[in-house]
Amino acid sequence: MALLLPIKPAPAFLGAVIGAAVFVLLNVLLHSLLPLLLSYLVVVLIGYIVCAATVGDSAGEFFRGLLVGVNSAVNWVLASALFGPVFAIIVSGLAFLSSIGALSKSTLYQGVLGYLNWLLPASWPIVALGFSFFLLCGLGALSLGLAGAVYFKIKRVALEWKTGTLFTHGGWISNLNPIDTAFNMGNFAFVDSASLVMHFEHESGHTLNLAAFGSVFHLLGALDENVLRGINALSERLAESHVPTSSRPQLGMWV
Repeated sequence: MALLLPIKPAPAFLGAVIGAAVFVLLNVLLHSLLPLLLSYLVVVLIGYIVCAATVGDSAGEFFRGLLVGVNSAVNWVLASALFGPVFAIIVSGLAFLSSIGALSKSTLYQGVLGYLNWLLPASWPIVALGFSFFLLCGLGALSLGLAGAVYFKIKRVALEWKTGTLFTHGGWISNLNPIDTAFNMGNFAFVDSASLVMHFEHESGHTLNLAAFGSVFHLLGALDENVLRGINALSERLAESHVPTSSRPQLGMWV
């Protein structure tokens, strides 16, 4: 399989429209949030599996778009309940636009999308965990790190401002990574102290993935990468497409 797989905008957009429409209709018919969210979990799981199995094909691109559309619709439902319909339409609509290839590759749009995680309810579980990890990492550095425990010391904190991703290099949370590289928790990324690079482009690609596909996709991607397919995982291919000079497998959503 080719390292760089181009996206197919037409089936992806069709999938997004169908996914969003189905979940808007389900919201009208079900009159309850719990069955809607359970349906969301099932559809994202099946959609991820099918998209990963047919990655780069027309079917895979249809399901990539469907995952974007479903996530946008669920964000619309949740944001409507929390903030009102006007706000919900704006934020969910902006996330939906990631199904359009010409926009998903735009650095200006990516900047909007990265910061949008803070306003998208379907992104909040991962962003909240990331913020908690950042605080715990900082507490460890201020206590044990300052006392001389190297494992807890933070080397650097840097904001990748283009997507709003805050990187922490070192600290005990970062150093839990068994492969000594980096991992992403929404708008927070953690780089092992043994890593010589910050992995800005790749990890901020996961930030974009989160806004487009949601927290369930993010967790499935972590499982896919760490247990099943490594760098060939669907979520990894997507995030790696945010690295312009990469020689690793990519599905070109972000470049």
